[in-house]
Amino acid sequence: MVDPIPAAHPILGLKDLRYRIGERQLLRGLTLDLAAGESVAVTGPSGSGKSTLLSLVLGLVTAGKGQVSVAGRDMSELRGKRLARHRARHLSMVFQFGELLPELTPVENVALPALLAGESRQDAYERATGLLREVGVTGTSATTGELSGGERQRTAVARALMNKPSLILADEPTGSLDPAARSVVADLLFSLPERWGCGLLVATHDPSVAARAHRHLSLHDGLLHTERVAT
Repeated sequence: MVDPIPAAHPILGLKDLRYRIGERQLLRGLTLDLAAGESVAVTGPSGSGKSTLLSLVLGLVTAGKGQVSVAGRDMSELRGKRLARHRARHLSMVFQFGELLPELTPVENVALPALLAGESRQDAYERATGLLREVGVTGTSATTGELSGGERQRTAVARALMNKPSLILADEPTGSLDPAARSVVADLLFSLPERWGCGLLVATHDPSVAARAHRHLSLHDGLLHTERVAT
């Protein structure tokens, strides 16, 4: 059974989040709420903790102090299969280089999360085909490794949507793309919260990408600082 999202809770809630690496206090009491239908972009220099922040949200690492809640559930309270189930139901990730299987076709890559979740092959492939059509990757029988960088990233976005997540995370999703492909992929990503009713949290070095978000925050000295809020 899928746990419902309590209406009073944001899709993502970070409260007094602290994380230490060795002697370095990387995060110093970071707080953030992100609602369904909202996008937040986080910028900051290399080593500021952007990727670590995404790993904390995914439950891949555990904060030294503070709380991470996704879809109304405290991630620190979940273990093993319960954590994996909650993550699969509510979270999707878009990586800088897509992290797709290059020997598979786009449809096969996109359908894979649903197949692993037990969906029938026919239904998974039909939905995957529809999502690829929506992101503009159609009519190809090529393997994913033969696609352009922009096509691979759009395929990665389609895969992230396959299980209808509550929250999409993206780590430098346009960092490996040329300017034209970067603009197309960024426009696609930041259209998702309104179209799909999900939250979007993007870590990026690129201010032109961050400018598309409802909120642009910067991470430095272990805290998030507001750079811009859409009006």
